[in-house]
Amino acid sequence: GRRRDVPRRRLIPVTLAALRPHRRGIVSPLGVDAWLFAGSAVFAVLLWSTSDLSAHRDWGRDAIAGYLACAAVGAVLCVVRPRRMLVARAMLTAVCFVLVAFVPMVLMVRDRATSRRELHVLPEVAVIERAGHLLAKGHDPYVAYVVNGHLVGRVAGVPRYEAFFPYFPAMTAFGLPATLGALGALGDGRLWMAAVTIGMLLWGLWLARAPPDRSLRAFQVMCVLPTGAIFLAGGGDDLPILAISLVGIAMVARRRAVASGVAFGIAMAMKLTAWPLAALSLFVVRDREGRRAAGRSAAIMAAIVTAFVIPFAIWDPRTFLSNVIEFPLGLSGVDSPAASPLPGHLLVSVLPAAHRALLVGLVIVGTPLLGWWLWRRPPADVAGVCRLTAIVAIVVMCVAPATRVGYIVYPVNLLVWSWLFTPPAREDHAVESPAGTTAVT
Repeated sequence: GRRRDVPRRRLIPVTLAALRPHRRGIVSPLGVDAWLFAGSAVFAVLLWSTSDLSAHRDWGRDAIAGYLACAAVGAVLCVVRPRRMLVARAMLTAVCFVLVAFVPMVLMVRDRATSRRELHVLPEVAVIERAGHLLAKGHDPYVAYVVNGHLVGRVAGVPRYEAFFPYFPAMTAFGLPATLGALGALGDGRLWMAAVTIGMLLWGLWLARAPPDRSLRAFQVMCVLPTGAIFLAGGGDDLPILAISLVGIAMVARRRAVASGVAFGIAMAMKLTAWPLAALSLFVVRDREGRRAAGRSAAIMAAIVTAFVIPFAIWDPRTFLSNVIEFPLGLSGVDSPAASPLPGHLLVSVLPAAHRALLVGLVIVGTPLLGWWLWRRPPADVAGVCRLTAIVAIVVMCVAPATRVGYIVYPVNLLVWSWLFTPPAREDHAVESPAGTTAVT
């Protein structure tokens, strides 16, 4: 029972974990989920009441109740504090996905099939399906081009901008099911894009081997929050590109150079937006023995893209370039409703003559600047590649004369992936020494 004197110096060390406040209630991960769902409900209301696109209004109307219900359940769970918090969050996320993405998509597919009008769907779905129909009949999916300011190859009954097919040939794969009349409404292109998105996303998250809470948040951003649910329900073509790219970058993290080249090659053969991440991934790609494998991966990407692109580029070079390059860059003379009030677009709206000059300036200034940055501070890992690609995407979105705010899904997801692939920091742990004193490890 005699008290033993303990040197004062042994009582001073404390761990960082002991100083960190407990995350409970509204600041817990579950609380963050509830706040995100509540904010998403507000966004859905605003979109429903202000959007000019029927697909956006449909989604906003159908998603409001789901977000509000999940936000309320999340708030209740914050008070109840279930023992298996991660399981509770995963179940709530799954229910929210069904309510705000899957159910609205099914309702919109049904409404589109019964109305027999190009409503209840984003315009890109109709464009991709038409390209699939043309290809299935042996025709060139690229039909529109501009001569002396006049659009040639205009499609009857659709706006001028929908006559263009601004994708690489592999994107027609999502339009081919619509050519099979036996499928009926199941041939809707968005269903196939959604299936590829979900499948590739789950595969990519499994390959990432990230902590479950990070994987859950990545799933929420791409499929549950408005950053993804709108496009799943309406038929946005950027989600499958992102999901396939996640598989590619996860393969890089797993040192599977050949597989990463295949994944990126497929995404690159669909849309130009997949190219920046694929190119920057070459700085960190390695084989299973840890040797640099940029050449091998790049060769596979180039082979896949070439196999898809060259036949159509030879078929009609002018029309191909007009669709894939000129129209997306705003050089065709046909305005797209996808243009958003970002700095570059606002500038060319005031000074139309500055369009080409702004593009040239972006290339002349941006390319050397990016090259200098890569020479001085090349990305060291997959997380760095995702982070740098997100920064490049944000800069291009803001400066480019023709862009759309929907492209924000790229930097948002890329920033989440940079966190997904960042190894969790090792926390200090307090251990009790054999003598009964507290030490820091």
